[in-house]
Amino acid sequence: MGADGRTVSASMRTGPWLNAPRAGSAGDPVGGALGVLVDNVLGYAIMLDRPAGHWSVSSEISIDLCGPVPVDGSALLAEGSVTHSDSRGGISSGSVVDVRGGLVAVCRQQGRWIRTLPAASPGSDSAGPAPGTDRRDLLELLDAQVKSTDGGAELELVATPELVNPLGNLHGGIGLCASDVAAHAALEAAGGPPSDTASVHIAYVRPVPRNTAVRFRASVEHAGRSFAVVRVTSVNENGRPCTIATVTTGVRT
Repeated sequence: MGADGRTVSASMRTGPWLNAPRAGSAGDPVGGALGVLVDNVLGYAIMLDRPAGHWSVSSEISIDLCGPVPVDGSALLAEGSVTHSDSRGGISSGSVVDVRGGLVAVCRQQGRWIRTLPAASPGSDSAGPAPGTDRRDLLELLDAQVKSTDGGAELELVATPELVNPLGNLHGGIGLCASDVAAHAALEAAGGPPSDTASVHIAYVRPVPRNTAVRFRASVEHAGRSFAVVRVTSVNENGRPCTIATVTTGVRT
């Protein structure tokens, strides 16, 4: 990750780890797998304007997919910049492009200032799990379990040290990714056709501390011939909401 003036950029190597497995197949890449890359770039862009003694935490993140997410081992480049900041926090926007410069996604984040600072310096932040060739797919990377429920699906994971941010809470990008995986599992359980992520919008209402469990509960709100809407709410060990997401998908043609 690096900053050039008012623009923050980072790259991510693609691969099969971007796939979310589905019944009878290795699955397909999901747009939410861009979550850590997007959250890092947009979050650190907001941090360029942080007041002394403050840190920024994500309040909302949205990603709109403009093209397929590659899994061929090529790199994706994300760039973000601040569009607004004030005494409460900031707003940043950016994009993700492939190696040919093709637009893969556009994204936006709202952050708010807090006075809690991380124990580690910003430069040591690994920004969540680094994709590795020893990982087969997203579920294995997240060490998550998915099951069908009455009217939807549920994904459960633990905020292990590899999945947390510098403040010791579940990384916002991981929450976004898990929400998208759970949404596709709910659509599959409902018997919907294969689809691709069109957008993910997630709000962060409560942190998930390190080494605690969180469940992402997905319910299909609409499943048409070409467009679906899924609501995903994650809850902590006390049943209190941590994230609330809306995932939309388009039927693959």
